[in-house]
Order: sequence, then structure tokens, then C-alpha cells
Amino acid sequence: MILGVGAGHVEGEFGALGVPFAERGGLTNEAIDGIVAAWLDEWPELDGPTWRARDVGQRPRPVQTPRPPIWIGGSGAPALRRVAERGDGWIPQGTPRARMAADIDRILRHRDAVRPAAVPEIGYITEHLYVGEPSWELPRHAIAGAPERLVESLGELGAMGVSHLQLRFASRSASELCDQIRAFGADVGPHLTRVPLT
Repeated sequence: MILGVGAGHVEGEFGALGVPFAERGGLTNEAIDGIVAAWLDEWPELDGPTWRARDVGQRPRPVQTPRPPIWIGGSGAPALRRVAERGDGWIPQGTPRARMAADIDRILRHRDAVRPAAVPEIGYITEHLYVGEPSWELPRHAIAGAPERLVESLGELGAMGVSHLQLRFASRSASELCDQIRAFGADVGPHLTRVPLT
């Protein structure tokens, strides 16, 4: 299991729940810390500004050791700080490829200051992919062509430190989508290499 966490960005949703939008970052950080405490100790003591607890047992215990990883979603500066301070991974939301290297660097520089032993995984939601030459107009920014072209393009992300790809395939039908997934699995995926992030 991976726990995905995002602070949220739609102010109206917070208003509907009666939660102050401006306090969402601090609330998210405190919630992450509370979850981690409960995963690591059956009887955690929480003494945060919002949630306090003691003498409350938490079961069942996580099977993963030392605990399930926590991936942080988001692309703003607070989300990047949250990855460096608390996250085991980052999945950007809408971060353009041209900004990825700078954002990864920002995470790692802050990580070095607050948690130097941490090695967060880096994810990326790809542009639309199409293996081969389509006979129809692809979405803007799509990457298409011979498998080697996709390997080269996705390899650029690996060189930046991206270790997980959320793939999006351009297709017009379920059948075409299945064909694209098969082609990617056979001709692109096996040629992608992972570059460790340090």
C-alpha cells in the first residue's frame, strides 16, 4: 500500500466542510505526523495544535515495515517542502516537464537541510503517448513515433531522477488503448532504466 496525500487546492471544498483554507498546509502536515505516529506505535501520543491523543490503541498494525510509504501530491512550493520534510515519494500535479529538474532540485536541497538520509521516489504523469505513427491528430504535447523515440523521451525523465511513470496513452477506443499498452509493454518499457536519486 502507498498512502497518497494532497493538501487540496479548491477553496470551495474547504468552505463546504468548514475547514479554513489558509490552514490546510499545517493541518496536512499534522495529519501526516499523526498517521505516521499511529503506524509506528500502537499507543501513539499526539500533542499537535489540532489533534491530541493518548491512551488510544491503533489496530490493526501495518504489515509493511517500518510503515507504508507516503507519497505527496502537488506542485506548489509547500508541496515540495512537504515531500522533503515528510514524504517517501512525490507525484506532481500538472508540473510541466521543463520544470521537473528544478523542482526535483528544490526538493533535494530542502531534504538535505531537514532529512538528509531520506531518498524520496519521484513520479511523473506523462504526456499522452502513442507507439507508432497515428492516422489521426493526437492531443497537444503528445509523444509519438517509433519505440526508440518514446524510450529516449521517457529516458530524459529517468535522467532527472524520475523513478515512477503514470502513463497516459492516446487512443480512440478501448481496443486501441489495449493495443497501445501491449506495444508499450513489448517495445518501450523493457528499455527504460531507472537512475537512483541521491
